[in-house]
Amino acid sequence: MKEYLKVGAVILVAAFVGAVGAIKLSATPQLAGDFPGGILPTQLVTGNDAAGYAYPVGSLAWGAPNGLYIGGLAAANELTAFNTAVTNYPVSSNVNLGSITAATSTTSTVVAFSASGFSVGDACEVSYNGTTSTSPFGADSFITAVNGSSVSATVTFWNGATSLVTLTPTSSATGVSSTLKVTCFHTGV
Repeated sequence: MKEYLKVGAVILVAAFVGAVGAIKLSATPQLAGDFPGGILPTQLVTGNDAAGYAYPVGSLAWGAPNGLYIGGLAAANELTAFNTAVTNYPVSSNVNLGSITAATSTTSTVVAFSASGFSVGDACEVSYNGTTSTSPFGADSFITAVNGSSVSATVTFWNGATSLVTLTPTSSATGVSSTLKVTCFHTGV
C-alpha cells in the first residue's frame, strides 16, 4: 500500500509540474523588439547643440539644470554641470610657442560661455586643430572666473619640444578657421 502512495504522489507532482510548464510555455510573451518585458525605451537625454549641453530626462535627471548626473545620487558620483564652448584661435595672426626652455613656450587665452553650476577650478578638456605639429605640445584648461551664469575658462597652450610650435588662424588640416573647443565639467563636490 505504501508503494502505491509513493507512486501516486510522484504522478501528482509530475502532473502539477507539467501543467505549470504548459501554462508558462503557452502564455503570450511580452516582447518589444530587443527589450524584454515589453518595455520600450524612451528618450533618455535632451540637449541643445547651440548652447553645447546635454542632460538626462525624467527620473534620470536628478535636478541637473545644465549637465549630466552619472553614477548615482551620491555627490561624489555626479557630474552636475557639463558645457562645451567653441571659438576660433588664434583669430588673425600666428602664435609661436618657443622651445621648452624659452619664456615664450606657453601662451593662454580665455574662452567665455554662459551656463550655471560651475565653480572656479573646475576642469575642462581641450580640443584644438590649429597646428599640425608632431612635437610634444598640449593644452590645459580650468574655470578661472564665475559671475552668475557668466563663466570663463582659461586655456594654456604649452610646448614641450626644443623646436618652435606654431598655432595658425587657418587649420592646415581642415582649411577653415582653427577651432578651439573647451568642454568643462563640474563634479558635484
